[in-house]
Amino acid sequence: MSVPPEEGAWLEAADGKRHPIHGSCSLGRTAANTIVLESPKVSRRHALIHLQNIGEPWLIDFGSSNGTFLNKRRIHQPIRLSDGDQITIGDEVFKFRQPLAISDEYKTVVTQRTLREIENIPCWLLVADIRDFTRLSRRMQSEDLDVLLGAWIFSCKEIIENQHGIINKYLGDGFLAYWRDAATSPEDIVAVISALKELQRKERPEFRLVVHFGAVAIGGVASMGEESLMGGEVNLIFRLEKLAGSLGEPCCLSETAHTTLHGLVPTRSLGEFELKGFEGKCAFFAL
Repeated sequence: MSVPPEEGAWLEAADGKRHPIHGSCSLGRTAANTIVLESPKVSRRHALIHLQNIGEPWLIDFGSSNGTFLNKRRIHQPIRLSDGDQITIGDEVFKFRQPLAISDEYKTVVTQRTLREIENIPCWLLVADIRDFTRLSRRMQSEDLDVLLGAWIFSCKEIIENQHGIINKYLGDGFLAYWRDAATSPEDIVAVISALKELQRKERPEFRLVVHFGAVAIGGVASMGEESLMGGEVNLIFRLEKLAGSLGEPCCLSETAHTTLHGLVPTRSLGEFELKGFEGKCAFFAL
């Protein structure tokens, strides 16, 4: 039977019931989840399937006690899904379906169309990632690492969403989040930074974060239930995150973020740096 394109992606339960996935689909025991699973083996907020990069499905565990399994193997960090994958949560087994894979050609067409149709929108961007994740994964038992990483992702997600931000991409051991400036005050961003810095003080896991402010091309794909962020400012924050890592700094601001926050947070200058692919030098600040 052919599958119409509008169906996109879904989870298929053992009884054949389909659960459509648009943007993000959460699974867990509480009624707040997209898919509610009543088994005592399932955590209150257990896992998430998130569409990003124009229809790429990623599976994320939220540090659940009993884990999330992909093709009978417990996942250790956010992982890309493929059509036909088996997902096990508690006693429930689902088959992930996305029979019409999103081709690179289609992504290119959507990106080009989006860049023609939408103006750049001022946004706050935040990238966070775990420091030296490879070393951490070698040192810890896999199940302990699963719980640590998942709990960290869930805590960060709550902090960001409490201030009306959106996690746009999960990056294995980190994520990219954003806020549209029109609906966000500098004080909202300060609240996010303060909460994440408090999380940093717990030291498990150690992570760094970088905040930037700039004009971003935002393109929505209605059938995917997601927004894609594009443009030089997105590339810039990832360059800055690598710079923060090389400097050993846990929390940094770009020059535009520093200026826009109007001295609401104490900072120190790290100097000016040349970044590959960008003209001139960029000032960088530590928090």
